[in-house]
Amino acid sequence: MFTITMSAKGQFVLPKSVREHLKLVPGSKVDVTIDGQNRLVLTPALHQPEELFRGRPPVKRVVSLAGMDKAIAQGARGRV
Repeated sequence: MFTITMSAKGQFVLPKSVREHLKLVPGSKVDVTIDGQNRLVLTPALHQPEELFRGRPPVKRVVSLAGMDKAIAQGARGRV
């Protein structure tokens, strides 16, 4: 558990370990809710498709649909 302090502007700074654990980067959006016990719940907002892939390695090559069909057919014949 961490204790953080609200600034005069109403801002909180999340500890680096929390930001890293949640993979938050500058500009990341966070949903804030209040639960039934008056606790703040922060959840990374994954509304943008690019946010879903944050932290994942880039795609190295693009495969056409025909290429996918060929790979599937070869795999079905045990050639992959």
